[in-house]
Amino acid sequence: MSINNREDANKYYQQINELIDDYMDKWKIRPSNLKRYLQPGSERFNKFLHRNNLKEVNGIDRVLSDVIEDRVNMESDGVLTFESFKYFESNEFKTSSLKECLYKGIEKADINLEKTLADVFDTNLGSIDVIDSDKHIFKINDWNNKDVNVLIYSKEDLDIIKNNMIDFMFEELKTKKILLGGIPSEIGVELSLSSITSDIGYIKFSIGNELKLVEVINFLLEMEHHESFNGYEIWIEKKSTLEDYL
Repeated sequence: MSINNREDANKYYQQINELIDDYMDKWKIRPSNLKRYLQPGSERFNKFLHRNNLKEVNGIDRVLSDVIEDRVNMESDGVLTFESFKYFESNEFKTSSLKECLYKGIEKADINLEKTLADVFDTNLGSIDVIDSDKHIFKINDWNNKDVNVLIYSKEDLDIIKNNMIDFMFEELKTKKILLGGIPSEIGVELSLSSITSDIGYIKFSIGNELKLVEVINFLLEMEHHESFNGYEIWIEKKSTLEDYL
C-alpha cells in the first residue's frame, strides 16, 4: 500500500490525527511532549504504526512525523483552543509522584522482553509469567524452582523515564522559595522560583546530569539492579543475597 494522491493523503492524515488524539488522551501526554514518546524513527514510533496496522503503508512515517510536529508547534505557538488549553493544564496531565514517572507513556511489555529475561535467567518462556504488563514486572520460575519478581526496561524506556523525572523535578523546583542573605522571611527577601523563565534548558540539563537513574529506581521500587543485557536493564526484588536468585 502507498499514498498515491491527495485523497489518500487526506485519509491517512485524518486517521493519524485521530490515533494521536487517542494516544495523548490514554497516556495524558501534552502535545509538546509527543516527540519524547514518539521520536520519529525510534522503535516506539515504528511500534505505533505497526500496532495500528499502518507499517506497510509507504510514506506513512512522514504522515506521522508531520502530525507530531504540528501538535508540538500548536502548543509552543499558543494556538490551542481555550478548551484544549484548560484540558492539557488539568491535573490529569500532571505527574503526581516520582514513581509515576516509571510508567507514564511506557509501552506495554511484549514478547521481546520475555525472550530477553529467558536468556538472562537461563530458563524457558513457559517459566515466565507477566505480573504487570504496564509496569514491565514479571515473575520467573528458574531451574531450581525458585520464584523471583523482575523488572525490565529497554534503553528507549529508560530515556523516557529519565526525561519524565527531569520534568517532574523541574516542576517541583518551581514550587520552592528561597531566602536571601540568611535573613528571616518576615523581614528579608524571599524569592519564588515559580516564574523561572531563563536558562530553563540549562537547569533541566543539570538535573539530568545529576540523576543516577539506576539508583533512583532501586530506591523507588525497593529492588536491586541485576544486569545490563543487550540494551536492556534488569532489576530483581530484594533478597538477602543475590545467590538466592541463582
